[in-house]
Amino acid sequence: MRRSAPRASPGEGSAMIPIEGLSEIASDYDGMLIDQFGVLHDGSKLYPGALDVLAKLHGLKIPVAVMTNSGKRTIANTARLTRMGIPREFYVDAVSSGEVAYQRLKSSQSRRAFIIGKDGDDYGFDRFEIVSHPQQADVILILGSNAPATPLDEYALMLKGLTVPAICCNPDKLMITPAGLEPAPGAIAALYEAQGGKVEWIGKPHRAIYDHALKIIGRPRRALCIGDSAEHDVAGGRGAGLSTLLVTTGVSEDQTQFDPEPDYLMERFTWR
Repeated sequence: MRRSAPRASPGEGSAMIPIEGLSEIASDYDGMLIDQFGVLHDGSKLYPGALDVLAKLHGLKIPVAVMTNSGKRTIANTARLTRMGIPREFYVDAVSSGEVAYQRLKSSQSRRAFIIGKDGDDYGFDRFEIVSHPQQADVILILGSNAPATPLDEYALMLKGLTVPAICCNPDKLMITPAGLEPAPGAIAALYEAQGGKVEWIGKPHRAIYDHALKIIGRPRRALCIGDSAEHDVAGGRGAGLSTLLVTTGVSEDQTQFDPEPDYLMERFTWR
């Protein structure tokens, strides 16, 4: 049973409905969960029309949570959006998998953490004593990837034989780098699982990040999940009982087949 009730009542088993702009369906919803990378921007600049859509939703008083599979906390992601020119009042908050993990760990007894991430990045997990070797840790936090400088086989050697519990804050398996596609945090976490480690997955498509985002925007009765990945955004939105809209930018650029299929399909994030 879907939480949302969109105009055309699409759902499991229904054909996806192509639309030209969000204006066609926006009034059917009381809240929006909008992916950051691949929908609003490409990692360095906003997509044409993205700011206009957010302005229109703000004018209609439809609350928005900006969602991201980022190991960094909310403050770092809101700062990125501000640098890109998105006014802070256009969204209720940025919801990152890193923030969800940080909040879940507040009551944890773990004190020493080993962080896997990109060299030089600050992930904001300040409540932990950060240790230099995974063997010293109570928990391994897989927050980012240092590929290609650190190849996957080096991570395998680093984690070999360990049983320390791990939390992966970005289920993505691949990431785009200047050198091409490289292993993302999800690939490192999957490798650790294959070697016998135990991993808790936080981020799209897993449920916790959706519950967190829906709470932030007031638990609307009708919510729409918008993203560029069928594997993460559509599957995750369906799993949370939401209607879904896939935008064919980002990782879905040039694709015509999607599994699972979204309720709605739009070429790019535009209002029209």
